Amino acid sequence: MILDICDSSSVLDSLRIVRLIISFIKIVVPIILIISASLTLARAVRTSENKKAIQSVIRKAIAAVIIFLLPNFIFLIIDLTAGNSDSVIKCLSSATADNIEAARVEEAKLFVESAKASITVGAYNMAYSAVGELDDSSEKTQMLNDLKEVKREIEEVKKEQERMKGTTGVSKSGKYTKAQIIAMTEEQVRAMSNQEFIEFIASAAQIVYKEQGGVLPSITIAQAILESGYGNKFESTSHNVYGLIGYPGDHPKVNRLRKFDNFYEATYYHAAYFKAYSNVYGNFLAQCDAHNAIGATPYLKAYAGGSTSYGSTIATLINQYNLTQYD
Repeated sequence: MILDICDSSSVLDSLRIVRLIISFIKIVVPIILIISASLTLARAVRTSENKKAIQSVIRKAIAAVIIFLLPNFIFLIIDLTAGNSDSVIKCLSSATADNIEAARVEEAKLFVESAKASITVGAYNMAYSAVGELDDSSEKTQMLNDLKEVKREIEEVKKEQERMKGTTGVSKSGKYTKAQIIAMTEEQVRAMSNQEFIEFIASAAQIVYKEQGGVLPSITIAQAILESGYGNKFESTSHNVYGLIGYPGDHPKVNRLRKFDNFYEATYYHAAYFKAYSNVYGNFLAQCDAHNAIGATPYLKAYAGGSTSYGSTIATLINQYNLTQYD
């Protein structure tokens, strides 16, 4: 697990300081001892105190060797105790300027992806700060361009929120932009009719499907209907109409459900969940890729904790509301 921790740029920065200290101890201190021993020997030659001088030189030489070898010996003991051979040495050796920059790039990418998913000011600011620390100009330029788009979408959301202030109903057309989906409050969703809720989730599902593929919109809609009772039964302040409990692991929880900042983010991570566990949902995703929504539903058993009836219920909802029209 040490090597996983050392993927962090902050940890690598700290370890780089440790490396410098170790290098000083291993090289500079022995050199000082050797110089001191040489001066002692030279002084002994002048004063004819050869025996004492030789003893002093031997002691300093032994001390120099011990100081030079001690760090390696300590690492060996730690590795043997931890049962992870060479983990500390590898971790320290990875604390180079290039590896620190590479770690910062990966961390910045994660922050940018989070900002793109949530379209919130907080996520944008965190991503912008992380990108600003990069030295890699090409990576930095690309990510700053991505953040410009995020900022534009945040401004659209702000405008939409201003427009929707005091509004209790929703558009009867049932078609929503990304900004409208992000701006939608939980109170407004709970006030929707069943058909209005379907149109709302359909818009979110279609946008996310266009962005990253994966789960067919018809299945996303049916799951939202079942998990939230047409938008009436989901944890307050969570926006989680999909009943997501596990992935993504870095999101907080409200009781057992994951907490999201808006309905677009919840829909985004609903699709990301299946991709993250493709080893479990490989057949499901394959059927989605083949645009076979009904054929994909039997592979949803794991989503419901092993329920054998979950998939058939989703299929029934898809047929009942002709949800494949949104695929």
